[in-house]
Parts: sequence; structure tokens; C-alpha cells
Amino acid sequence: MKSFIRFLVFSNIWVAFCVLALALSSELFLETANYQISKFIFFATIFTYNFQRVVRVKRGSNHVRKQWLVENKRVIYSLILSGGIMSGYYFFKFQAPTQIAIAFSGVLSLLYPFGLRKVPFSKIFVISLIWTISTMLLLVIENNIPITQNIVLHLISRFLFVFAITIPFDIRDLQHDAQNLETIPLFFGVQKSKVIGVSALFICVLIAIFQSFENSLNSSNLLALILLYFVASIFIRKSDESKGEMYFSFWIESLCILVYFFLIISGLIF
Repeated sequence: MKSFIRFLVFSNIWVAFCVLALALSSELFLETANYQISKFIFFATIFTYNFQRVVRVKRGSNHVRKQWLVENKRVIYSLILSGGIMSGYYFFKFQAPTQIAIAFSGVLSLLYPFGLRKVPFSKIFVISLIWTISTMLLLVIENNIPITQNIVLHLISRFLFVFAITIPFDIRDLQHDAQNLETIPLFFGVQKSKVIGVSALFICVLIAIFQSFENSLNSSNLLALILLYFVASIFIRKSDESKGEMYFSFWIESLCILVYFFLIISGLIF
């Protein structure tokens, strides 16, 4: 079982499911659906994450997954090929504005391992922006949803949530990043970085409460979000360099799946 989970994580299939779950949670929030978008996001994530890993390994980057990637080249290249073909297939089914948004986030994703990540503090902001575009904005654009105050608040919350749960990964990568990157944990220290992450989640709670008062977020979704932010804050506070790779790449990534389950369960209860 452990080897299977390790395969899902190291092949980036798990993170693809996490991104998909976050996109499906957006469908619940916005009360709309687009399965073409969901399928595109899943395959595009597999393509971009594995592509970035291969580039970083070839450029001599040290990473805990490096040896696994070297030993499983065929699997990784097969995933890159299949992910690229499938995401390309769905790309041409979208409206022009959606394609532009995809192209923008795609350029950021492809430039990321080629030097963009070395811009001070860019790492966490680029990741948060791309995930926000992928898991919510694409759905808004493709389904022709008006950009209202409520939509803007949802997008801000999504950005802050991804920002918060990315901080533990920067804490994990302290030794590797210290050589050539400027990240929040390197600049502020581990403890202050955790405070920043938890503070971002607290802002998310305030936004959710405001949306509830404005009747743009129902009580079941509010409960699910507050529970999610509480659990996420615990994971952030417990993050340190001594934690294993699975703590970050499986459990913290799983928070994106957890939000979808919380929304489903709270919807059934209430």
C-alpha cells in the first residue's frame, strides 16, 4: 500500500486528483459545472508537474524525488505525453477567453523551472495564482459567470488558501532553497512563516463569514470551509523539516480533497 501511495505522489497523479477536487469544490460553491474543464485540469496538472520535475532534474536540481524519477523515466515520459495530448485535446474545445487564461497560466507553469522560481518570493505567489486560475477562474470564464463581488471574494479565498498550504512546502525545501531561492521561510523564519500561513487562513474565515452574511454562501458551505481552515492550520503549525515527504506531498496536498468531502458531507447533513 505504501509503495502504491508513493507511486501516486511521485508520479504527480495524486496532486492531479487534488487539483481536480479543488476544481469540483468550485462547482459546488458556484452552483455550476463543466466536466470539460475538470478533465482538462486533471491532465494538464499531470503534464506540467511531471514536465517541471524532469526539467529540474536535468538541470541538476537536488530533490527528494530525484532518484525515483531517474529510475522511472518511462513512466514519467508516458505521463507527460498522455497528459499533454489529453489537455491539448480539451484545450481546443474551450472559448477564446478561456484559452487565453489557460495560455497565461501555462506560460507561467512552463517558465517556472527555467528561472521564474528564482525571482524573490515568486515561487509561492506563482503557484497560488496558477492554482486559483486553474481551479476556479477557468470555470467562471468558460461558463460565462459574471465577475461579481462574490466571485472576487471566492477567488481571493482560493488564492489565500493555496498560499497558506504552500508555506509548509517551502519549509520542507529550506535546505534546497537556501542555495538559490528567496522564500518566505528563508526570509521570515519558520515560526513567522507559520503565523503568516495561519493568518491567511483567518482572512479566509472572515471572507466566508462575510459571504454568509451577504447570503452568497450557505450555512453548510460555511461550516465546511471553517472546518477545512481549522484542519489546515493544524497541519501548517505542525510543519517542520523533520517531517517526511509524505506528510507534505500526501497529507497536506490532501487538504484539497478534504474540502470537497467536507462540502459534500455538510450538504447532506444540512
